[in-house]
Amino acid sequence: MNTIEERSRAVSACMDEHLRRHPELADRIYRQLLIALHTRGISTVDAIHDEARTRAGRESRPNLDDPNRAERDRLDELDRIWLHELIRELVCAHFTVEDVSDLVSTTVKREEVHLIEDLVTQRDVSFLALSQKLQQFASLPEAEGKIAPAEVLGTRVALVRHFISDDLEYIGVAKNHLRIRDFAELTQRMISTDKAVGKIGGKAGGMILAHRILKTTEDKAKAKTFLPIALPDSYFIRSDIIEEFMRINRLGEWQNQKYKPIQQVADEYPLIKGVFRNGDFPVAIVQSLRRILADVGTHPLIVRSSSLLEDRFGTAFSGKYASVFVANQGELESRIQALLGAIAEVYASTLAPDPIQYRREHNLIDYQEDMAVIIQKVVGVTYRHFLLPLFAGVGFSRNEYRWTSRIRREDGLMRLVMGLGTRAVDRVGSDYPRMVALGAPTLRPESNALDIMRYSQRTVDVINLDANRFEAVRLTDLLDPALPMPMLDKIVSIRREEGLYPPTSTLIEGDPSQLYITFEKLLGATPFAAQARDTLHRLEEAYGMPVDMEFASDGEKLYILQCRPLSQAEQEQAVAIPKDIPPDRIIFTAHKYVRSGLIDGMEYLVYIDPLAYDRVPSRERRVAIGRVVGRLNHLLPRRKFILIGPGRWGSNDIRLGVPVKYADLNHARMLIEVARQKGGYVPEVSFGTHFFQDLVEARIDYLPLYPDADGVIFAESFLMHCPNSLRLLLPDDAELAEEVRVIDLRQSASGRTLTVAMNGDQDFAMAYLA
Repeated sequence: MNTIEERSRAVSACMDEHLRRHPELADRIYRQLLIALHTRGISTVDAIHDEARTRAGRESRPNLDDPNRAERDRLDELDRIWLHELIRELVCAHFTVEDVSDLVSTTVKREEVHLIEDLVTQRDVSFLALSQKLQQFASLPEAEGKIAPAEVLGTRVALVRHFISDDLEYIGVAKNHLRIRDFAELTQRMISTDKAVGKIGGKAGGMILAHRILKTTEDKAKAKTFLPIALPDSYFIRSDIIEEFMRINRLGEWQNQKYKPIQQVADEYPLIKGVFRNGDFPVAIVQSLRRILADVGTHPLIVRSSSLLEDRFGTAFSGKYASVFVANQGELESRIQALLGAIAEVYASTLAPDPIQYRREHNLIDYQEDMAVIIQKVVGVTYRHFLLPLFAGVGFSRNEYRWTSRIRREDGLMRLVMGLGTRAVDRVGSDYPRMVALGAPTLRPESNALDIMRYSQRTVDVINLDANRFEAVRLTDLLDPALPMPMLDKIVSIRREEGLYPPTSTLIEGDPSQLYITFEKLLGATPFAAQARDTLHRLEEAYGMPVDMEFASDGEKLYILQCRPLSQAEQEQAVAIPKDIPPDRIIFTAHKYVRSGLIDGMEYLVYIDPLAYDRVPSRERRVAIGRVVGRLNHLLPRRKFILIGPGRWGSNDIRLGVPVKYADLNHARMLIEVARQKGGYVPEVSFGTHFFQDLVEARIDYLPLYPDADGVIFAESFLMHCPNSLRLLLPDDAELAEEVRVIDLRQSASGRTLTVAMNGDQDFAMAYLA
């Protein structure tokens, strides 16, 4: 027997085996082989059909003359028998066993894809049935029988729409990157009842998509990989479980909360949180959560919101919903109760005033919002009795504000902190994250070592395993000189006299009080910044628009925690600053962190005097000042007023700025943070925080003022001596007139209004009466 005959017999035996294993797909297998014979030029479909008719004893007479008649007759049953025999002969003569196996694998996969699409588009599809079908597909050999991408796009779209989001812009990106196998893995992590049809929401979808994009674009990476990209262990509660939670606990009375006056929403929210926190959950969900706790043990968790509205294109809902850390220590029963309470608190946050006001502003108030939940293992290392990431933060593919012309907008920006990333995205206390221009990572906004020390991070957010809670600890209390911490040499610098110096070795000895968090070696001696810039650029390219990404690292991997399209303020042309404005009509000038723009026609200034605010003796009065700002926000002409006050607005440390939320400032046209040397307020530039995203999405321009800097004009006497309209507008709040000044410019400036001209190229701005 020669080699050709042996190969032919082997191919025939291979076909028989495949047909025995997949008898229901026999016709489809033969059709796939027929198509392969045609596309490889061995024969044509028509020629093979004609030969099959001839062997069946029928004359094959193609009709090529009459366009109104079919070219050929359909094959009958006898023709089909001969067709299969003829296909077998040609395949055995021209194909290898590997060819046949690959073509059959493609046929099987194609059939599975179609079955998945049919199943997922059913209105009442069983989660168990769909999950099993996805697992079955994932068990097929991945490297064999690849299907053309165009053939699976419809199935991918259907899966994205069913499990993640119906946002068309998200689907447009996700369908090109998320594979069917990814959904098989996803269903293994989903907490769902069999009849549930909810989604995993925007935050979960963005995280998963970003990871997949980076995996599929690894060949485009231009920077050396410092840390492999990974996802933290995560579990997903589908969005319609909240409906079952509301039904079980008879909480339907709160469904119309979103239509109430915003002040009533704010007043009732603490009550709602208490009621939700003590609500019951479906038994099946509790059982699933117990299994998860058995898997993760006592590793700390974070319970994160993943609303269907969250992280969509144009509406990020940055920081609007709750995320709750669960230390997860102790007996199983106490751990399950803490976890359930955290989930309930995330559910309750859908009824908080900030997201409701945000939804109103974006015409989403009538949308049926369901809240999905992510349960995620906290990324970090265990050091002493603490768990914390070695570093974490948020990166932006574009840098909106630059402190020197050496920084390019397209290189991006990163806010970097030690410990949990809360201090990177929130305006926390008197701490400062490391601001990193990713194209020049060692370039700092501070000019000397003393400023670097003054504006460095001092407190680290951690999980205290002994105390079973989230804590903020001073760096000096965190570090034990006798116990080395991984990567500490890349995180801190050492103070010697008036200078700061990166450690010369990995072993750091000495007094922790002389250590400052600077990340000098991480940014200057490793490719981390270059990898971050490259990562963000690849995500931006896939999304087709700028993105931001939250991350954390345990020193071994870089974990993606969140990724979303980045809302951008419209880029305006550089504005010419007028030269002929009389000095008595100039209200202020600025020459730091200026972006181009022109604001005119401002009728009111709301001025919180930094010195008066600094003298406020009680927390209650500072909170009252924030509430007055909120009332003015809804009373003054929309987009016709500017807020000016001590930075940081919106900080959780109300000593450092006015305590406001999104609903307290969303109607303003501009927000200005004033840094007075004698008041001790130096505004930490808010770029990249959730607070800053609120300003961008509400189209509120932002500007920091440094009145005591050389060459700066600040007409404090004008602001302090104009008539205060607070008593007229809000007579019940007249007692706060010392701190809160409302200036009606038309009345105080002879009918003039305020114009703010900003030139980002010159890093200069001027506000003047026009």
